[in-house]
Amino acid sequence: MSSKVFFIKTGCDDGEEIISQKARQLFKAGGFASCFKQGDFTAVKVHVGEPPNNTYVKSPCIKGLVEELLELKTKPFIVDTSTLYTGRRHNAIDHAILANEHGFGISGLGIPFIAPDGLFGTSETAVQINGELNKEVFIASDIVRCQSILSIAHFTGHPAACAAATLKTLGMGCASRKGKMRQHAAMRPKVSNDCTLCGDCFDHCPADAITLDDVKAHIDRDKCIGCGECVAVCRFGAVKYDWGAENRLLQKSIAEHALGVVKGKENRVAFFNFVIFVTDGCDCFDRQDLPKIVDDIGILASTDPVAVDKASIDLVESRSGTTIPRLLGKDKLDPRYQIEHAERVGLGSTDYKLIEVD
Repeated sequence: MSSKVFFIKTGCDDGEEIISQKARQLFKAGGFASCFKQGDFTAVKVHVGEPPNNTYVKSPCIKGLVEELLELKTKPFIVDTSTLYTGRRHNAIDHAILANEHGFGISGLGIPFIAPDGLFGTSETAVQINGELNKEVFIASDIVRCQSILSIAHFTGHPAACAAATLKTLGMGCASRKGKMRQHAAMRPKVSNDCTLCGDCFDHCPADAITLDDVKAHIDRDKCIGCGECVAVCRFGAVKYDWGAENRLLQKSIAEHALGVVKGKENRVAFFNFVIFVTDGCDCFDRQDLPKIVDDIGILASTDPVAVDKASIDLVESRSGTTIPRLLGKDKLDPRYQIEHAERVGLGSTDYKLIEVD
């Protein structure tokens, strides 16, 4: 049987209040209230933005969804885990302050921000999944312990995962620091002789893994966390991955960690993809005005994380008239690896029925 994916058209031009109203309309039309029960500790997974990034989904856009959870008498709380790279989301204290500044807290949404992986990203629970790459995955403890999840993803391009939406929001965004390290372990870039010593990769490396000599930049593979920032900022194509092997492994590991997030919460999770302001890089990029790669499409929602991502990819490619790898200028990327592997490990189905909501 095909999984149902509900879709409503909207875009940035509608304004934040209308976007919020349409997200709430989608929640009602899809019957997602059945995923949540009175008294649930409900994790609302979002990305609170990485300053000075200004293209993430703003907190007023999800206010209607939060109000739905409050009317159902759940105990919702905003969650996002600590990053591997140094920044304002690197620990729970700085992360919570930033979340509040961006409206993801009591003052903006009427519910608290709580880091589910503890002060330093090390509060974790090992979840047995018996996957192809991982027999167990390390997930933020309070993600495992809560009763239900409302996942709110911003669909974007990504320099390594190609498409970043629900699966990445779950797999990477709900993993502990150890879980993130395991996923990034496959990605190890090298610098070719095309290097011009401009220093951009050195300046942007969050792990201080890059040094410059008289000839070119060098990446310390022991320090590298595989975030892909050096690939994103290099203007000369000098930073190289073995995309054929490494990209595939990263995406498979993301899918397996996503499986660990939802394990034990069957029928207790709803997945929303905001396919608006679709940029060529994810919300972790600390740059303003990331370029859009396609016109705004709308919001998609489902109880099937595979179906909602597959439908989102299909809509983006249909609207743009080309593939996401070509939109990103990276033909060797392929978002199908995460989709197909997620389906293979039992996370969901690529067979979906799109239901448009007026």
